[in-house]
Amino acid sequence: MRDYDFVAIGGGNAGLTAASRIAGAGHRTALVDRGPIGGLCSLNGCNPKKVLVRSTELLDEIRHAEKFGIVVSEPRIDWSRVIDRKESFTSTVTAASVASLEEQGIDLIQGSPRFVSTDELDVDGEIIRAKSFVIATGSTPRELKVEGREFIKTTNDILALRDVPGDLVIIGAGVVAMEFGQVFARAGSRVRILTPGRQVLSGEDEDIVARLIEFSNALGIEISFQARLKAVRRDGETLAVEYEQGGRDQTARADFVLNAAGRVASIGDLALDKAEVDTDRRGVVVNEFLRSQSNPQIFAAGDAHGRMQLSPVASYEGRVVARNFLENDAERVRHDWIPRAVYTVPPLASVGLTESEARTRGFDVRVIKNDMSTWKVYQIVGEDVAHSKIVTEAASGVILGAHLYGQSAGEIINIFGLAMKFGILADDLKNFVYAYPTLSSALPYVF
Repeated sequence: MRDYDFVAIGGGNAGLTAASRIAGAGHRTALVDRGPIGGLCSLNGCNPKKVLVRSTELLDEIRHAEKFGIVVSEPRIDWSRVIDRKESFTSTVTAASVASLEEQGIDLIQGSPRFVSTDELDVDGEIIRAKSFVIATGSTPRELKVEGREFIKTTNDILALRDVPGDLVIIGAGVVAMEFGQVFARAGSRVRILTPGRQVLSGEDEDIVARLIEFSNALGIEISFQARLKAVRRDGETLAVEYEQGGRDQTARADFVLNAAGRVASIGDLALDKAEVDTDRRGVVVNEFLRSQSNPQIFAAGDAHGRMQLSPVASYEGRVVARNFLENDAERVRHDWIPRAVYTVPPLASVGLTESEARTRGFDVRVIKNDMSTWKVYQIVGEDVAHSKIVTEAASGVILGAHLYGQSAGEIINIFGLAMKFGILADDLKNFVYAYPTLSSALPYVF
């Protein structure tokens, strides 16, 4: 048996961050993971995906270079070289993470952990005891329980493709669906998105999302709403994706079928009942300090509790866990000011409440919508699509939410997030003097 002050279960952003800070404060610390170490974002998530996005973004810029007075021949994308570049970012992650743990004096215990009591883990036959744990095991793709599910692939698989599929069918209409849909549409795939719902990017502002749908349709992406997946079958060299829509059976042909139906907390193998840790449909039930409500010795961070599945949120929550372990619940976690972005081209970004959410909560709101595509700074960069929707409290000018769609939206949204965290009002942003002609210099006119 090995004894520790703190054990992180999971080697992604949340676990690595918490373990690092706690070990740095002088506590005996271990990290348990079945491997590879480094986390979804670095290995098979946001970082490698952004490499693919950037390649197709540049391809799109070259295709439209003529409007800037630049004459080029028709560009061609070498997808295998794109993947080579992607792998240059991912291939060193695990080794670097392992080396960092060793340098910090954090014991790495590799294996499959299961709780055997409220303060003990069994890791492949070895008992690990600790005063406190953080469950930071991330998430896994939601299983699609249909006939032929063995033919449905994950983001790990699509990130390793060496050839662009002729026909790509994506199940789901969230962030992953819209990002990969645009990537492969620009690379030459015929893309169809199947969603059982009525909306794309559920939870985002419907007005801004409508602009994204319109633009995606113009790229050739077909979105089938209220489409219930029934089966995927092998049909010669391709796949037949069978679904029901509007009471009629339909079939779509595909060379690749991507599961983008969301992710669920990866906690099923931890035997959390032995640790007296309560769960719900999202994951571990935690309080405002990220402690398990039923066993305060155990924290949960990142995707393990299912509140906001974003890589920077996992890092933030890892810091909160470390502080609350070291200082006995000194910081409450907050998500209301954290920006999020969908890396389509152009990107969609948001922070805070949508208009409907703000009204449901009883706020007297002021809503300002803008089509910014004709504004000079956007015309200079050649941006054909640029929209904003800002939600403020009518009397006070407190910013309740901001929703952007256009070039640099993923950068500009951070200004709104900063304002919301530190109580900067709409008039403060409106009266600030910005460097011109930057895209952020348009901010005074969005209110």
